[in-house]
Amino acid sequence: MFYHKYRPQFFKEVIGQDLVIKILQNFLRSGIIPHAYLFSGDKGTGKTTLARIFAKAVNCQNINTEKQNIEPCDQCFTCKLFKQNKFLDIIELDAASNRKIDDIRHIQEHIGFHPLQGKYKVFIIDEAHSLTEEASNALLKTLEEPPKHALFILATTEANKILPTVLSRVQRLDFKKIPAKKIFEKLKKICAAEKIKYEESALLMIAEEAEGSLRDAETLLERISLSLAPQEILSEDIVNDFLGYLNTNKILEFIELVTNKKIKESINFLEEIYSKGFDMVLFLKSVLIMLKKITLSKIDESYLKHLTFEKSQETIERIKKINQQLTIEDLKNLQQVLLKANQQLRYELPSPTLPIELALIEYFRLK
Repeated sequence: MFYHKYRPQFFKEVIGQDLVIKILQNFLRSGIIPHAYLFSGDKGTGKTTLARIFAKAVNCQNINTEKQNIEPCDQCFTCKLFKQNKFLDIIELDAASNRKIDDIRHIQEHIGFHPLQGKYKVFIIDEAHSLTEEASNALLKTLEEPPKHALFILATTEANKILPTVLSRVQRLDFKKIPAKKIFEKLKKICAAEKIKYEESALLMIAEEAEGSLRDAETLLERISLSLAPQEILSEDIVNDFLGYLNTNKILEFIELVTNKKIKESINFLEEIYSKGFDMVLFLKSVLIMLKKITLSKIDESYLKHLTFEKSQETIERIKKINQQLTIEDLKNLQQVLLKANQQLRYELPSPTLPIELALIEYFRLK
């Protein structure tokens, strides 16, 4: 699996979480290591990865706290054990499947024992919000009076479900969604290492589809790459086909029909793509994403320079032409009616094209 194979082993390899890394390195630099942490953020943003790197760093025998960017040495006895997955003083618990009070009591039974190989015994509890109230209260007692050799790192995607009493006893660090551009750069490195030929626009599509989750992007890249024939290039069309999306040209064709007030042709277009098996939810998502880009380029022409990074010159020219025909008010109204249709598509409908067709009728009435 790519997300395992290319999982960061050092702070410097983690992308998109600079503030969190800076705080953790400052703890290491000061020598005052808090005993409990809460890593909170969306899935695939590096919570468990950074928990493991921090556990490695606090147990590193040659950590240099005078360096600007502190890193585990990767050469000492404990670091080598980490690399071999043989370090016994890191205990990981998935609270989604080990959520009861007995699971926390099991930790409590072992916490009193001194580390076998390192300086600290590190307990990483993933999906910590899944713990039952009884288990959380049992954990709270442990967090109040832990032995000096024990560190706790709770990871969660839903910090609001963590007991306030637990929150008051941990150092909370919030993880941000990773920008698509940074995910894109990581995907390029993976493709280079795996000798996957690609179009940059295809990798950008994967990065955007992941919505801030590097793990999802790496998993999606791997799945798509497995479908490639030998020497085949990973293209935008291949990603579109894999995801069930229409390509950019077809999305722009639909928007151009709407722009030119061709309601009959617009509705026929919807019926045609539905009859070919395209998912209308995914189609509408693609349209809304493109309309967002068109709107941004309408507000700020310099945004077109950003688009040249991911779109062809032909596509840029088509976007410019649409912008000349639509006002900001037009773009706002079109997106509002389509967003309303997007909500209606979640319900069971006599026809999946109906909400979009009604949205178009409403939009043309507004014009």
